[in-house]
Amino acid sequence: MKPTIAYFSAEFSVADSLPIYAGGLGILAGDMVLEAGNEGRDFHAFGLVYHEAFTLGESSDTRSMVNRLQDEGFKLVMHKDDQPVIVPVEIGNRSVYVQAWEKQFGSARLVLFDSLVPGNAESDQRFTNRLYDSTPGVMLHQQLVLAFAAVKLMDQLEIEPDVYHLNEGHMAFVGIAVAVRHQRLNPELTLAQAITAIRPKIVATKHTILAGAGLTLDRENLNVELGSVLSQSKGTIDDLMALGGKPDGFFSTTKLLVSIANRQSGVSEIHVREEKTAHPQSKLMAITNGVFAPRWRAANLDPSQLDLAPEKLRNLHDMNRQTLLNYVAEQTGTKLDSDRLTVVWARRMTAYKRPEFLISDLARLSALIHHKTRPVQFIIAGTANPADAVGMDLISRIISASNNSVLKTGLAYVPHYNPMAARILVQGADVWLNTPIRGMEACGTSGMKASLNGAVQLSTSDGWVDEINLRSIGWELEEKAVPADLYDALEHEIAPLFYDNSDGWTEKMRANIELIEHQFTAKTMLKNYFEKLYT
Repeated sequence: MKPTIAYFSAEFSVADSLPIYAGGLGILAGDMVLEAGNEGRDFHAFGLVYHEAFTLGESSDTRSMVNRLQDEGFKLVMHKDDQPVIVPVEIGNRSVYVQAWEKQFGSARLVLFDSLVPGNAESDQRFTNRLYDSTPGVMLHQQLVLAFAAVKLMDQLEIEPDVYHLNEGHMAFVGIAVAVRHQRLNPELTLAQAITAIRPKIVATKHTILAGAGLTLDRENLNVELGSVLSQSKGTIDDLMALGGKPDGFFSTTKLLVSIANRQSGVSEIHVREEKTAHPQSKLMAITNGVFAPRWRAANLDPSQLDLAPEKLRNLHDMNRQTLLNYVAEQTGTKLDSDRLTVVWARRMTAYKRPEFLISDLARLSALIHHKTRPVQFIIAGTANPADAVGMDLISRIISASNNSVLKTGLAYVPHYNPMAARILVQGADVWLNTPIRGMEACGTSGMKASLNGAVQLSTSDGWVDEINLRSIGWELEEKAVPADLYDALEHEIAPLFYDNSDGWTEKMRANIELIEHQFTAKTMLKNYFEKLYT
């Protein structure tokens, strides 16, 4: 008998036209749904609709999010009388009503809740407008609605999960919602006893070591929002504080997550090591992320073709590079050279990822771009959380460099970073550049997607690449690397091999493709979840 999995995430990326994700966590959640559905798993995923695009540069699509959902095949969950199912969620002294949009992806179901329902106060209709809203109270309301609405809807749909999988501290209240349900079905129990009873079904994944993965809440405010629900379930705010309370008296949803989950995973081996260094009592196990290969693999790179002659493999990749350069020209007006070594840096713009490495020495960068026999060109893409002042400043600096008259023939910044752009970038890159501070990346699945398409790696040894012999698929930047090391590697090692007429470059391409196909797909990741986390 197949176990039934209920999977919860604040964000999902399953369609280019639905910008309801912020970065890698949402992309991964989408890949999980696609892989589970492809394998025939009994898999039910739950998230929220956000009516305002999280990512920048989405204003060209004037459709409402409701229209986008409908165009992508999502439908409202309906009663037998063809009326939408409306789920009430008690927050503070009022009920907030949500509707549910669903779509099947093979055997997997994705449900997205939406508070834009007549009868809700205007402020409650708006609180699912924006992912990771900068107002803590709004974020708390989003998390409570998702948790309690999902548990109630599963009752109506007669879904009885064997496992509840919670992604990050944002989803910690799902454990409380499951316990509240269990206590009401077993009124002889207190809420604390119900939490103990349901804990064996709760598992969690932490995707980052950063504190921003959860909320820090004031005890009094938490009691205002949840006090009524707790008292109805023979519980108190002390029951929550016992699980998520910190020494300073505040409440942490991340602490609640690790306290309420029976088993917990991190997203790479180095992520778990760093977590246990910071928190020696951590019980995280390492389950390294993977990517849903059919979503990210170029159409002309079927894995059955890995035995292609080197010249043929390189020609196929040249076609994908040309597609990338055409896209860059269309988006930016910059026409790059179709025969040049093309280096891509593309991911979320934030301080620890150090995108400024590439533009730290404009004279060295110019020398690489204008090299007479081995020129290199660069493409940078990525967005930042608008609330991240450092990330927004990094984007401004990169845009300024790309507009430099000396550099612009070989440096382009792609402004609209979304799943469509990501596919083109990972499929066309010759070199995938990754420059995080070691121990901060957690996993870094964008590099997996690029390697899946034959890009070679130039990276610090962090995330997933720390688990392999990085030099077998590319070049390693040392832990204390400085920008000069990056320029030196490109000028003296990488460019010479690329422009050499031997098969050395295609051997590295092939090694990258084979590694991902055999070790870092979503199929492998989901297998590990079922074997290590779910059972």
